Amino acid sequence: MSIKRELLIGIIEEYIKSKEPIGSEFLKSRQNLSISSATIRNYFKVLEKEGALFQPHISSGRIPTNATLYAYWKDVLQYVCQSDVVITAAKLQSLSSHYGVYCIVIPKDDNRLESVINTHGYLILQFSRGETLIQYSEALSRFLESFMLADIHDILKVANEVGAGELKRKLMALLQVDSEEHCFQCGSEYISTIAQSNAAQYLNAIQGRTLLSCSNGIYFEGIVSNGHLAIIHDVLYINAKTQSTYQARMMCIGDLLCDYKSFYAELGCSNFA
Repeated sequence: MSIKRELLIGIIEEYIKSKEPIGSEFLKSRQNLSISSATIRNYFKVLEKEGALFQPHISSGRIPTNATLYAYWKDVLQYVCQSDVVITAAKLQSLSSHYGVYCIVIPKDDNRLESVINTHGYLILQFSRGETLIQYSEALSRFLESFMLADIHDILKVANEVGAGELKRKLMALLQVDSEEHCFQCGSEYISTIAQSNAAQYLNAIQGRTLLSCSNGIYFEGIVSNGHLAIIHDVLYINAKTQSTYQARMMCIGDLLCDYKSFYAELGCSNFA
C-alpha cells in the first residue's frame, strides 16, 4: 500500500471514530507513522486537490468527502454480502443501538409460482403461500408461464428490470402480507433524517418494500438519501425461543460515519477487504 493510500485510510478510520477533523500530528501519533508531520500535511494537500479530503476551515484538520467514504465502504464491505452471518434478534438489537444502525430482517422461505389461471379477463397467480389477481394480457401470460415454479423474489426482480409495474405492485403486496408476521426490525430512529428528506424512502425501508425488491449489495443512492449507506445480504436467523434456524435477508441502513466494520465484526463477520 502506498503512503498516500495508507494516510487516506488512516484519516477515514480516525474520522469515523472521532467525528472530528483529523490533523497531521493527531494522525501521526494515532497511526504510529514514521514520517514527519510536515510530510503528512503535504500528502493532505495532494489528497485535497484530488477531491478525497476537504478542510472545513483554514486552521482545522481534514475530513474525507462523501465520495471517499463511498469508495471506502464499498471496498471494506464488499465481501460481507457473501458471508454467512448468523444473527439473533437480541444481538442485532443491541448492536443496532450501540452503532446507530437501522436493521430489518425478512425470512427467505420459498414461495413459488405454482399455477397461472386465466379467468374472465384476469390472471390468478397462485403461489405456495398465497395468490394474487392481475389483469390479463397475452404477453404477461407468456411471461409468467416461463416462470412456473420460480420463487416470487426472482419473478419480482425480473418484473422490476423490465418495467412490469402492475405485476411488481401485486407481488410486492403479496410479499408484504406474507412477511408482516415474520419481519423483525430495530433502530428506525437512526434513519429519521431520511424520513425528513424523503418520506417515501423511509416508508419503503421500514415497511420492507426496499429489502423485498432489491438485490444483495451495497447502496449509496436511490434507496437511501445522500450521506447514508444501505447494505443487503443473506443471513441465518436464530429464533431464541424455539432455537430454530432459518434463512433470511437483512438490510442495514445508517449514516456514512457509522462504524460498520466493528458492527459486522461483532456479528461474527471477519470477511473484510
